[in-house]
Amino acid sequence: MRRHLLRALLLLLLAAPARAEGPNIRLVLPFPAGGATDSVARLFAPALAERLGQPVVIENRPGGGGVPAADLVAKAAPDGLTLLLATSSIHSTGPAINPKLPYDVDRDFTPLSLVGVSPSLVLVSATVPAKTLGEFVAWARARPGAVNYGSSGIGTTPHLTGALFDALAKTGMVHVPYRGTGAVYAELLRGEVHALFDVPSTAGPFLANGTVRALAQTAEGETPLAPGLPPATKLLPGMVSETWFGLYGPPRLPAAIEARLQAAAMAALREPALRERLLNIGVDPRGGDGAALAVAAAMERARWVKLVKELDIRPND
Repeated sequence: MRRHLLRALLLLLLAAPARAEGPNIRLVLPFPAGGATDSVARLFAPALAERLGQPVVIENRPGGGGVPAADLVAKAAPDGLTLLLATSSIHSTGPAINPKLPYDVDRDFTPLSLVGVSPSLVLVSATVPAKTLGEFVAWARARPGAVNYGSSGIGTTPHLTGALFDALAKTGMVHVPYRGTGAVYAELLRGEVHALFDVPSTAGPFLANGTVRALAQTAEGETPLAPGLPPATKLLPGMVSETWFGLYGPPRLPAAIEARLQAAAMAALREPALRERLLNIGVDPRGGDGAALAVAAAMERARWVKLVKELDIRPND
């Protein structure tokens, strides 16, 4: 009897799912809870933890356009226990507008995986009378200097997407930076801010409760990530802006640690359940490797550098 009990216990142990072991991994986010990066992280982190067999703990460090959070990871020990879920704002638009960062975006990070890409939505406050993109452009043009758009900080993707829109539409809008998009939505509700260029994952609840109205999306053409919304390029050729989300480690990661983290991230992003959840919040789960992430970041940075020079945008704009 005792032998049978021991054998049954052994079988139960072998069949039990593996528990997360080892020290916690900090997944540092450069923006507040409730934003787009946070939404992606809360779907991605559990899948990554399962693949690594280690807990992945999300740590929101908002403010400063994401620079302090990125700097923390750039200076972290190369042990694979401190990672950054970055966006275009950190590695593409931010460096384009502010070349005097405390880190080098190429040298001081190890790219691990391109997590996903999302278009922006052209959002206006429910207090704005415009119901179409054309109506909004006409409404804003009639009020030069009196219409504004909010962003999650100077040099972020919402900031430069708004600057691109303003340049193409010739609306004369004023940029108002905040510490995160959550604060912008509060001002949109009150009508103190008129427009915001944000990704579907954050905009969804505010569209549902009527705080904002979506007029268009900024992908190259029609996209299932923003069903039913026309591309802004129909009215404004060249109005293309996408936010990418990427996983980075600190510099000088040992090859074995880098390979392990990259493999785990890419395996997680192949999981149908995670892919479906990301698509449901308007994020295309690319799942590219570190090299793909580095290329995407560099190409986007070059594009935004060109815009910043053409429009003479300064870090205090």
